[in-house]
Amino acid sequence: MIEAKVTELESPRLELVQDLIRSNGHRITILLPPYRPGEQGKSMAGLLKIYLQDLSHQLVARRTPEPVTADLLKPLQELIEDEKFSGGARFGRAIFRSRDVFQQFELLGPVKAQCTVGSYFQIRPILADLHFPPEFYLLKLSKKRVELNRCANLHAEIVRLPKGVPETLDEALEFKQPDHDLENRSFAGASTAAIRFGTGSGRETQHAYLADFYRMVDRGIFELLHGGNAPLVLAGVDEDTAAYRMAHTYPNLLSRSIHGSPSGPWLEQDLLEQAYSIVRAEQVDRAAASLMESRDRLAPARFTTDLDTVLGAAADGRVEKLYIDESAQKTGHLPDGKSERRVQEDEDLLNVAAVETILHGGVAFALPPNKMPDGGAIAAAFRY
Repeated sequence: MIEAKVTELESPRLELVQDLIRSNGHRITILLPPYRPGEQGKSMAGLLKIYLQDLSHQLVARRTPEPVTADLLKPLQELIEDEKFSGGARFGRAIFRSRDVFQQFELLGPVKAQCTVGSYFQIRPILADLHFPPEFYLLKLSKKRVELNRCANLHAEIVRLPKGVPETLDEALEFKQPDHDLENRSFAGASTAAIRFGTGSGRETQHAYLADFYRMVDRGIFELLHGGNAPLVLAGVDEDTAAYRMAHTYPNLLSRSIHGSPSGPWLEQDLLEQAYSIVRAEQVDRAAASLMESRDRLAPARFTTDLDTVLGAAADGRVEKLYIDESAQKTGHLPDGKSERRVQEDEDLLNVAAVETILHGGVAFALPPNKMPDGGAIAAAFRY
């Protein structure tokens, strides 16, 4: 057994999940939704306390020796007593426990409370998190100030723009006046007076200033991120986000924005949660597009929506990409030869397909029902 201790929380990563699903013995999966003090419902610690009783009964039913049961449940009992765990949490949590695994992940998306013991860890609820980029950027837009945040592991930190990049519209106006705003002199009698006028209306001139300002900011971000592929999310009122989109050149600016003034009544954590939701939604869209591309390119020879065919191909290591309806339920016994594991009880067969795919180096995605082809619960693209 491994030493029981509370480890630092992190977001799920594919390599960590590949390691934990290779573990042996009974596999316990616990999913806990976020909880804020004062909300209705039970806290994470309250739910886990209930689950410990249920787990004890399930393990007895599986004729698990008492010392093994005690060792399996010990780190979960200690987690209940941890002060940090007993407090509120803005994000959900997944806990995986087996003979040689005690792993916790913070979850980006919504999660329903769940506790299972089986021959496989229940990884379907965390599939979307596995494809989340390790970092992304949140750009708060305002004429009064722009601010760039680097977001990773459910936290955000301010990143300074390169030297010479204005952070306010006033600073931008000091650097350079737009070509479309001219300053002429009009002579009246013996005196002269400088008169500023634009080539368009006052509103058009204001838009031109704003476009120039955001063009400078975009150049700074492109330089800072080296034209990379980290997603960029905008937050601001519609006028500012629209002006920035017209001026930008950054290759991975996401199509969705956070609407509203970032200097308004937002809490920083609320902005962060909305930004994560946007990146998650974009990842789902890309996975759905990948599914349609795979079907059009590979069907029928290397693409199927038949569950039994998928299970056999996943166990053989032939599934390159797997797509699962996140809300579908398909339970039952595995047919002989569909897995090397000894399975005695009904299993979530869609989850089995996901585990076997990842074990053999494939990738698995969870999608909403409306993104699945022909209303199916599963689809797979084969390597050969």
